[in-house]
Amino acid sequence: MSPQMRLMLKGNLTKTLEPFGAGSNNNHPAATQQTRETQNTLQAQLTQVLSNRALNEVRVAWAGYIFYNQNLTTWSRHWMAQNGPYGPVTSGSPRIQFTGFNITGNSGYPRHRSQDLYSVQDNFTLSYNAKGRHDLKAGGEFLLHHEMSANCTNCMGNIDARAGAIPANFESFFPDPFNVDTWNLNAISPLIRTYRLGVHKSRRADVDLPYYAAWLQDDWRITGKLTLNLGVRYDLTKGSFAQQAEFEPFMRKGRPEDANNIQPRLGFAYQWNDRTVVRGGAGKYYAEVITPVVLYAYEPATIAVLEVANDGRPDFGSNPFNGPAPTFEQAVTRFCSAPEQAANFAAWRARNFAGAAPCVLRGAGEMAPPAEYAHVPHTWQGTIGVQRQIGSVMAVEADYVYARGRDEKFIQENVNLSWTNASGIGINNPYTNRALLPYPQFGIVAMTPFTGRSAYHALLTAFNKRMSNRWQAGATYTLGGLWSAEGQPFMGVPGSEPVPVPFAVAPDLGAEWSFAQSDQRHRAVFNGIWQVGRGFQVSGLHYFGAGNRASSNFGGDRRNLGAGGEQRLRADGTIVPRNAFIQPMQNRTDIRFQQRVTLPNVMSIDLIAEAFNVFNRPNWTLETQESSRDYGQRVQGQYRSAQFGFRISF
Repeated sequence: MSPQMRLMLKGNLTKTLEPFGAGSNNNHPAATQQTRETQNTLQAQLTQVLSNRALNEVRVAWAGYIFYNQNLTTWSRHWMAQNGPYGPVTSGSPRIQFTGFNITGNSGYPRHRSQDLYSVQDNFTLSYNAKGRHDLKAGGEFLLHHEMSANCTNCMGNIDARAGAIPANFESFFPDPFNVDTWNLNAISPLIRTYRLGVHKSRRADVDLPYYAAWLQDDWRITGKLTLNLGVRYDLTKGSFAQQAEFEPFMRKGRPEDANNIQPRLGFAYQWNDRTVVRGGAGKYYAEVITPVVLYAYEPATIAVLEVANDGRPDFGSNPFNGPAPTFEQAVTRFCSAPEQAANFAAWRARNFAGAAPCVLRGAGEMAPPAEYAHVPHTWQGTIGVQRQIGSVMAVEADYVYARGRDEKFIQENVNLSWTNASGIGINNPYTNRALLPYPQFGIVAMTPFTGRSAYHALLTAFNKRMSNRWQAGATYTLGGLWSAEGQPFMGVPGSEPVPVPFAVAPDLGAEWSFAQSDQRHRAVFNGIWQVGRGFQVSGLHYFGAGNRASSNFGGDRRNLGAGGEQRLRADGTIVPRNAFIQPMQNRTDIRFQQRVTLPNVMSIDLIAEAFNVFNRPNWTLETQESSRDYGQRVQGQYRSAQFGFRISF
């Protein structure tokens, strides 16, 4: 716009169709899915040189994201086949949990969600001299996250069929895995404990989350050999824990914000000599709270989760309500927690909950935690290392890295439990003993306490050769370890919000510190680029990784938690070690060919061909549930793929 002012505009549009995806489960084909996505971004940046020492940048941006998921199965008798807030639904299947086998899938399908993120950012940079050179940067940012979510949460029905071992011929009950109308759900009625269904009133209200941030950093070059990086940042998100959502007594309205998110940062670089630099730093870093924490917390206003126990009817599997499911308006008056059912519930309680329930138990998924356990996840990170130049184009480096995570999210599948430590170690009282439940008028209620913790230690090494003589290369090796714990489980308190269990519990029930899922001991990457000549370029990458740790379990609900998660208690009373299953090592080679063709008028075109996993190494993933007949067997792999493209420059 002038020698002192520049305006930059940038935008992109991406559309993706995945017609056949693996879904969230490898046990049964009914979990497969189809996904459509659209992503858009638009950004404008105004850069203004204010003087020979000052610069200001203003950035305005928008990012939009829309996706739609549905299962590939068909089901003409779906609970919402005739009506519902999303129109007729005839895809999907009941989510069924057996002991050692699952027919599951994402509990929110079909799902349609859109996100819009608007942002305004200003960065001011000032350079000056005061006992050395200072490059000072100050800035702030405002973001508004708008989200529309139309999830058919639990509208498929969740069947807990873990009352016994599955029969040898149970596969015959599901002759066509993609046509639920052919399934014989009545045949599994003797195995069913409960049937849960989400009855929808409407889609959830749109969510608007404002984000605020401010930062200040000074890169202070004290001498020709020493530079300090001094910084601080502050972040605040309003409503990130659904503070205005309410679901008594688990979640109360008006909870305070987590607003104390100040993040100091310190770094340094010291030039030991003309070829060696020592550098390091430490700081506090906050993450974001993902929006499902907000969305699930608002669900009780529009979704009534019904839970009915098996009443012994032979057709319970296909007809759990002994007729049509109630509407949302009918459902809320049939809950044991509703005023209309107070007399019926009191009479049932007086009978010590003997016989069939005269009202319906209300459940809920992933309620936000009480304020004292609702903190934005953060890590303290530190690093110290050295870099050494070799010759004129090569360098080696090594760094020790540490990260300490706190206030990390985990999901407790059911907080409607009481606990005992009569045997010297804490265990839950059985969910099936309703007289001992803290909220006997409710069913299964999940919660997301942010009390998890983690630690990461690693040695990072690297060798790099810059481009010279038409080639460059690099290699990295990481020796690392990741540890974690989910946090103390929560228990219900009659008439009040859940609280952490006040005594130590069995290791499979929470708070056990061990190697974390995805921990990987060794990781090495080699890469290189060769400028062959006449615009032709070859590049490649080879990745080697030790096997990742995976969560492992025995299967079933031997602790009688009532929740859907698979558990680690074996039939003989021993406990499956946490994250002790190590998947096979990974080995993959990728290669890329690029030919540049020069065109008239300062234009060129690059023709690109890429192949991934050239040698077709399968890199298997194995089944980790011990009670599954597929335990230790291959359930997923990686295969060779290729893509072709072009790029025009002008």
